[in-house]
Amino acid sequence: MSLSNRQSKVGAILAGIALLLLALLSAGPVSAHHGWNSFDTRRAYFASGTVTRVRWGNPHSEVHLRVERTDLPDIWADRELPPGANERDGRETMASARPYAGEHKELHLVLAGPEWMARWGLNRALEVGERIEVVGYLGAADDQDLRPVMFWLANGQGVWQQLTSFPRRPEPASNN
Repeated sequence: MSLSNRQSKVGAILAGIALLLLALLSAGPVSAHHGWNSFDTRRAYFASGTVTRVRWGNPHSEVHLRVERTDLPDIWADRELPPGANERDGRETMASARPYAGEHKELHLVLAGPEWMARWGLNRALEVGERIEVVGYLGAADDQDLRPVMFWLANGQGVWQQLTSFPRRPEPASNN
Protein backbone atom coordinates (compact mmCIF):
# COMPACT_ATOMS: atom_id res chain seq x y z
CA MET A 1 0.00 0.00 0.00
CA SER A 2 1.39 3.37 -0.96
CA LEU A 3 1.98 6.16 1.55
CA SER A 4 -0.77 8.32 0.07
CA ASN A 5 -3.30 5.43 0.32
CA ARG A 6 -2.37 4.87 3.98
CA GLN A 7 -2.70 8.58 4.69
CA SER A 8 -6.12 8.61 3.00
CA LYS A 9 -7.31 5.64 5.09
CA VAL A 10 -6.00 7.16 8.32
CA GLY A 11 -7.62 10.47 7.43
CA ALA A 12 -10.96 8.76 6.77
CA ILE A 13 -10.79 6.85 10.05
CA LEU A 14 -9.92 10.01 12.00
CA ALA A 15 -12.72 11.93 10.29
CA GLY A 16 -15.18 9.16 11.24
CA ILE A 17 -14.02 9.18 14.86
CA ALA A 18 -14.28 12.97 14.99
CA LEU A 19 -17.85 12.85 13.63
CA LEU A 20 -18.82 10.16 16.13
CA LEU A 21 -17.36 12.16 19.03
CA LEU A 22 -19.07 15.32 17.84
CA ALA A 23 -22.41 13.51 17.63
CA LEU A 24 -22.01 12.02 21.11
CA LEU A 25 -20.91 15.28 22.71
CA SER A 26 -23.62 17.40 21.10
CA ALA A 27 -26.39 14.92 22.01
CA GLY A 28 -25.71 15.22 25.77
CA PRO A 29 -26.47 18.90 26.40
CA VAL A 30 -29.36 19.01 23.96
CA SER A 31 -31.18 16.11 25.58
CA ALA A 32 -30.25 17.17 29.11
CA HIS A 33 -31.55 20.72 28.91
CA HIS A 34 -35.02 22.07 28.29
CA GLY A 35 -35.56 25.78 28.69
CA TRP A 36 -38.78 27.68 29.25
CA ASN A 37 -39.71 28.01 25.55
CA SER A 38 -42.39 25.31 25.73
CA PHE A 39 -44.09 27.04 28.71
CA ASP A 40 -46.22 30.19 28.73
CA THR A 41 -44.19 32.42 31.06
CA ARG A 42 -46.61 35.34 30.89
CA ARG A 43 -48.89 33.97 33.61
CA ALA A 44 -47.83 32.02 36.69
CA TYR A 45 -50.17 29.65 38.51
CA PHE A 46 -50.30 28.45 42.10
CA ALA A 47 -51.42 25.01 43.24
CA SER A 48 -51.04 22.98 46.39
CA GLY A 49 -51.62 19.30 46.88
CA THR A 50 -50.28 15.82 47.37
CA VAL A 51 -47.59 14.10 45.33
CA THR A 52 -49.06 11.00 43.65
CA ARG A 53 -46.16 9.83 41.49
CA VAL A 54 -42.41 10.53 41.32
CA ARG A 55 -39.73 9.88 38.72
CA TRP A 56 -36.50 11.28 40.16
CA GLY A 57 -33.70 11.49 37.62
CA ASN A 58 -32.23 13.16 34.58
CA PRO A 59 -32.64 15.10 32.44
CA HIS A 60 -35.61 16.29 34.53
CA SER A 61 -37.39 14.87 37.53
CA GLU A 62 -41.14 14.49 37.11
CA VAL A 63 -43.80 14.60 39.79
CA HIS A 64 -47.57 14.28 39.59
CA LEU A 65 -49.46 16.57 41.96
CA ARG A 66 -53.09 16.00 42.93
CA VAL A 67 -54.48 19.55 43.02
CA GLU A 68 -56.21 20.12 46.36
CA ARG A 69 -55.98 23.88 46.80
CA THR A 70 -55.43 26.74 44.39
CA ASP A 71 -56.06 29.89 46.41
CA LEU A 72 -52.92 31.87 47.20
CA PRO A 73 -51.86 31.70 50.86
CA ASP A 74 -52.67 34.78 52.97
CA ILE A 75 -48.95 35.47 53.44
CA TRP A 76 -48.20 35.23 49.70
CA ALA A 77 -47.02 38.82 49.23
CA ASP A 78 -44.59 38.49 52.16
CA ARG A 79 -43.26 35.00 51.41
CA GLU A 80 -39.48 34.80 51.12
CA LEU A 81 -37.97 33.51 47.94
CA PRO A 82 -36.16 30.16 48.17
CA PRO A 83 -32.37 30.17 48.61
CA GLY A 84 -30.52 30.78 45.35
CA ALA A 85 -33.49 32.50 43.75
CA ASN A 86 -33.07 35.14 41.07
CA GLU A 87 -34.63 38.16 42.81
CA ARG A 88 -36.14 39.74 39.68
CA ASP A 89 -37.58 36.56 38.18
CA GLY A 90 -38.74 35.29 41.57
CA ARG A 91 -40.57 38.50 42.49
CA GLU A 92 -42.10 38.81 39.01
CA THR A 93 -43.29 35.21 39.18
CA MET A 94 -44.80 35.77 42.64
CA ALA A 95 -46.57 38.95 41.39
CA SER A 96 -47.86 37.05 38.35
CA ALA A 97 -49.22 34.14 40.41
CA ARG A 98 -52.92 33.44 40.27
CA PRO A 99 -54.90 30.41 41.41
CA TYR A 100 -54.73 27.47 39.04
CA ALA A 101 -58.20 27.32 37.50
CA GLY A 102 -57.67 24.61 34.91
CA GLU A 103 -59.72 21.48 34.49
CA HIS A 104 -57.02 19.02 35.51
CA LYS A 105 -57.28 17.41 38.94
CA GLU A 106 -53.67 16.31 38.64
CA LEU A 107 -50.73 18.26 37.21
CA HIS A 108 -47.53 16.90 35.74
CA LEU A 109 -44.66 18.90 37.26
CA VAL A 110 -41.42 19.18 35.31
CA LEU A 111 -38.62 19.70 37.86
CA ALA A 112 -34.86 20.09 37.67
CA GLY A 113 -32.64 17.02 37.80
CA PRO A 114 -31.33 15.70 41.13
CA GLU A 115 -27.95 17.48 40.87
CA TRP A 116 -29.61 20.89 40.56
CA MET A 117 -32.10 20.03 43.29
CA ALA A 118 -29.18 19.31 45.61
CA ARG A 119 -27.52 22.62 44.68
CA TRP A 120 -30.78 24.37 45.63
CA GLY A 121 -30.97 22.56 48.98
CA LEU A 122 -33.15 19.52 48.30
CA ASN A 123 -30.88 16.51 48.84
CA ARG A 124 -33.56 13.86 48.41
CA ALA A 125 -36.34 12.79 46.10
CA LEU A 126 -39.85 14.00 46.73
CA GLU A 127 -42.07 11.21 48.04
CA VAL A 128 -45.54 9.96 47.17
CA GLY A 129 -47.93 11.32 49.79
CA GLU A 130 -45.85 14.45 50.44
CA ARG A 131 -47.66 17.80 50.35
CA ILE A 132 -46.12 20.67 48.39
CA GLU A 133 -47.05 24.13 47.09
CA VAL A 134 -45.90 25.17 43.62
CA VAL A 135 -45.89 28.30 41.50
CA GLY A 136 -44.93 28.05 37.87
CA TYR A 137 -45.93 28.13 34.24
CA LEU A 138 -48.24 25.91 32.21
CA GLY A 139 -47.11 24.13 29.07
CA ALA A 140 -47.95 25.98 25.88
CA ALA A 141 -48.96 22.74 24.13
CA ASP A 142 -50.25 20.79 27.16
CA ASP A 143 -51.84 22.69 30.05
CA GLN A 144 -51.49 19.64 32.30
CA ASP A 145 -47.72 20.28 32.37
CA LEU A 146 -46.60 22.81 34.96
CA ARG A 147 -42.99 23.87 35.30
CA PRO A 148 -42.48 25.33 38.78
CA VAL A 149 -40.12 28.25 39.19
CA MET A 150 -40.19 27.42 42.87
CA PHE A 151 -41.98 25.11 45.27
CA TRP A 152 -42.30 24.72 49.02
CA LEU A 153 -42.31 21.59 51.14
CA ALA A 154 -44.74 21.12 54.04
CA ASN A 155 -42.00 22.24 56.47
CA GLY A 156 -41.74 25.59 54.64
CA GLN A 157 -38.46 24.87 52.85
CA GLY A 158 -38.45 26.59 49.46
CA VAL A 159 -36.73 25.12 46.42
CA TRP A 160 -35.72 27.27 43.43
CA GLN A 161 -36.07 25.80 39.89
CA GLN A 162 -34.84 28.27 37.30
CA LEU A 163 -31.62 27.89 35.32
CA THR A 164 -32.32 29.91 32.19
CA SER A 165 -34.13 33.15 31.40
CA PHE A 166 -37.82 33.30 30.50
CA PRO A 167 -38.70 33.82 26.82
CA ARG A 168 -41.40 36.33 27.91
CA ARG A 169 -41.56 38.36 31.11
CA PRO A 170 -44.30 37.40 33.61
CA GLU A 171 -47.28 39.76 33.67
CA PRO A 172 -48.64 40.91 37.05
CA ALA A 173 -51.85 39.08 37.99
CA SER A 174 -53.69 42.34 38.73
CA ASN A 175 -53.46 43.37 35.03
CA ASN A 176 -55.52 40.41 33.78
